[in-house]
Amino acid sequence: MPYLRHLSTSADLVTAPEDIRAGFVALALERSRQATPFVEQARALKVSAMSAKRPNDLLEIEEVRTALLTAAEFSDKATKRTEKKDQTSAIQDFIEKFLKPAGTNFVEELVYRFLLTRGDSLGGLMRNAAGKLGERKFTRSLISALTLTGTTYQQTQSKWHLYLLGSLTCNHGTYLASCPFMIPCPSLIRRI
Repeated sequence: MPYLRHLSTSADLVTAPEDIRAGFVALALERSRQATPFVEQARALKVSAMSAKRPNDLLEIEEVRTALLTAAEFSDKATKRTEKKDQTSAIQDFIEKFLKPAGTNFVEELVYRFLLTRGDSLGGLMRNAAGKLGERKFTRSLISALTLTGTTYQQTQSKWHLYLLGSLTCNHGTYLASCPFMIPCPSLIRRI
């Protein structure tokens, strides 16, 4: 069994603590990078919203409408699937229940709630980023192993998945969409 050359016990499959720490650091840096646009949007929202004297005045500021929907917990998908009158009603409810009770701090409340919703979006982005980082690392390792063993392979791609069937030249050297998770069985990687 060829795998016994690389694996002797199940402990050989356990990630080393220093690699785990390095992964968490990489994700934290990526999270900070991904968060930057949301922070900039919040700053712009605050500047625009500060022209409102009262919470209801926000309805008259067209450039904050999308941010008001976000702060009211409307997802991008929900925004696309609802009519403007329903969105306006949701914004009015949001203003009544959350911004008016904040009194003179209504702009601050709006910005905080906007960031809470964007933070939830960031969580989803980071789950995807963690998967992509793992995918790239696995793909690089797989291609390296195939190359070092002299195994030729080729790439085939379906509508949704990329499969490695054996010599792949990648222009960027690190990117292959979906490859590691879409190999259903080892027989797909075969010698040519």
